[in-house]
This record gives sequence, structure tokens and C-alpha cells, in this order.
Amino acid sequence: MPSPFRPTSLATLLALPTLAALAVPAVAQAAGPDLAAVRARVSASVYAVRALGANEAPLAAGSAVVIGPGQLVTACQVLAGARAISVRRDNVSYGATLEAPDIERDLCLLRVANFQAPAASVSTSAAPAFGQRVLAVASADASGVTAVEGTVSGLQAGPDGKLVRIESTAALPNAIGGGLFDDSGKLIGVMAGQGQGAQGGQAGQGGQAPLRAVPAAWIGMVGERGAAALAQYRAGAPAARPAPSAPAAQATSAAPAADGMPRVGEQWRYELVDKMTKARREVSYRVDRIEGERVVFNQGARVESGDGRVVRITAATGGDFDEASPPGGWVPEDVRAGLRWKLSYRQPVTGLQTDLTGEAGGESTLTVPAGTFRVLRLSFKGYVSRPFYGFTGGGAASSVPYSAVAWYAPELKRVVRFDAQYSSRWSHLDESLVLVEHRVD
Repeated sequence: MPSPFRPTSLATLLALPTLAALAVPAVAQAAGPDLAAVRARVSASVYAVRALGANEAPLAAGSAVVIGPGQLVTACQVLAGARAISVRRDNVSYGATLEAPDIERDLCLLRVANFQAPAASVSTSAAPAFGQRVLAVASADASGVTAVEGTVSGLQAGPDGKLVRIESTAALPNAIGGGLFDDSGKLIGVMAGQGQGAQGGQAGQGGQAPLRAVPAAWIGMVGERGAAALAQYRAGAPAARPAPSAPAAQATSAAPAADGMPRVGEQWRYELVDKMTKARREVSYRVDRIEGERVVFNQGARVESGDGRVVRITAATGGDFDEASPPGGWVPEDVRAGLRWKLSYRQPVTGLQTDLTGEAGGESTLTVPAGTFRVLRLSFKGYVSRPFYGFTGGGAASSVPYSAVAWYAPELKRVVRFDAQYSSRWSHLDESLVLVEHRVD
């Protein structure tokens, strides 16, 4: 993954071989097409997106840009933890499905049936010009479209010298997933949020941190990269499951590497069960690569340390197991029977405040479809803030009782079963994540 954004000066830009030919003098603000006309044209291609959780409780809101018949592009971070997705404009709402994800690049394609809207023209240029006039366009609240003018104030290159981030002076809060358009109306970037500040670069309007976007030229690669990732997750035939009566010593599992680290291709396959609706779906965590002491699962959706501690979660692949995960994961360091601890944190995917007390019970055995394992039972009780229906993020919320149980198998360094429950006036949850298989492809 590229390093955190740092604005690139024009002098530095000229030193980059791949981008050197793209560095040009700042564009005169009076030159170029009429941005008012461009704004009117591109605004028709920008829609609001809402991510919904259990019982259609709202999780997050953002924007998306129409790029073809029934197809839109947005930032994957808008969809984190979503169990349903809606695309909205004014009083009209459409159900959307995830067509292809590229979590590493924070670009996701959405598919909407029976959807007709003007598609934006996507730029295939390697990079915009430094100082070029741009329009940041978003529709996060579905009540209308907001467009703000600015200029390209920074370009960041990755280790290979190619463009990975565009910085703009346009000040547009809550713009994630919206479009960054050039002064001819071509989509040059999909907005990923504000930078860390204006130090070392030009501040946005009103002194706000600069707006960051990922290159629109990446959009054409999302389908191929997403298909490749999904093919990797589904690779290999399922191994035979051991009989439920198998003793703990005979539990079938892939042998760990000699140094205790997971291996590339190693996969944990679970089943997520909604006990209220009886709905079931498969959940897989596959090791895509090892980066030093970090283990990267599912194209960066989950990152762990070598000993199984959670470093980062960007998508709730496993329901509340991921969505409500404490910092470091559900298993504390040096866990042992009788241990008690307190947790107060904001959930990594939803940002909801969570306050829990954890307690480790004694060792026992537990049989799941993947086998029978020696486990520690870790129980959690406390409260989690839940948004009122129709509000997200910083909106109104209520605190509701929350409970969870994680059965942790030390020999696998993995939770083999996780149950979670809460109930509020607006939403309910009663689900179980159970290990079905552990293998190495």
C-alpha cells in the first residue's frame, strides 16, 4: 500500500520519470471552458449511496458516479460492513449490488438494475496537470448535488513512479465516493476523503485540509482485479470434513508453518448464520501475501500480525466479528483462564462507540464443522451505540446492551466460533460465525 499522502511539489514532480512529462505550468484560472456549464452536465452523473446493516439500519453514506448503463463507481470505504446498498437521488431509491471490489485501491463498482442516468466520461490519462482547474462533485445526503471548484495542488507517485493520489484545493466535506472532474467534464478521480492537513501544500478553500482522490484511470482495472481476487478466494476444492465425534487430538487442520506464521494461500472458511432469518452465507479469510510481520487477507480487507492480532479491518467480511472488533481483535494478549479486562473503543468499520467487559473462562473442547478443538471461552458484555433509523455517523444514537462470545483455539491462533447479540428499537442482531474448514491451497 502507498505511504500516507504527502503533497508533491512541482520540483519533486519533475524528478519522477513516469510523471515528468505530465508536469506543466499552472493553468490560468480565467482560461478554459465555462465551469458552470460543466457543473450542470456532470452533476447528472453523481448519486448518493447509503450502506445498510442488519434490518436495513444505516451504516454510512457517500456518493457514487455513473460510468455506464446500470453501473456506478464509489469508494469501497463507503460500503464497509454493508449488508445492503441503495443508490439515491431526491425521493427515488434503487437497490444496488457490489459488482467488483478493489479494496487496495479503494474503488468499488456497483450494479443497479433498470437504472438509466447519464454516464460520466472517464479520463484514461496517466495524470492531470498540476494547477489544473477541477470540480469536486458529491451527493452524500441524496437531497441534491454539491459542486466546488478548485485546482490540482498535489500529485503523489507510488514506489513504481506511477500516480496513486490526486490532491485538490476544492473544499467539499463528506465527499467520499464523489467525482473529481477536469474543466472539460471528464472524470479524473474518485474522492477518498480529506488529507491530513495543508502542511507542505496548498490549503483547500477556507483553510481546510486538501481533498484526496484516487485516479479514475484505475476504474477500468477494477473488474479484472476484483475477478482475480474472487477467483483466489474460491480456489481449490473443499477438503473432507472430519466426523463431529472426532477427538480433539485428531482435529483436521492445515499444519502451521515452522515459524508459526500463516502461509500465502492459507484459508479459513466460515459460515455466517443469521439466527433470526435463518439466512446463511460463506465467509472466507485467505492469506494473499505476507509483508514482513504483517499478514494480508482478502486484498487488504483484513490485516493481522504474525501472532494473529488484528492490525486493520476495512471491510466487515465476517459480520459483527469484523464490524464490532476491538482494537487488536477479540483475543487479548497473554489470554488465560480467569482473565478480566475492559474495552472502550470505536468500531473499526462503523465508528460506533462500544464499551465492554471481557472475561476468559476455563479451557474446554468445542466441535465445529472444521473439527474438534481445545478452546478458551471469551465472553463480552456491555453496550454499543446504535444509530437511529435515518441517521448515520455523527447523527443521533442510542446505547443498547451488547453481548458476544468468542471460542478461541490457541493451536490455530484463531477464533473458531463467534456469537453476537444486540437489540434496539431500530435494529436487531443475533448471528453466529462458525469455522467450516481450514486449508492451504
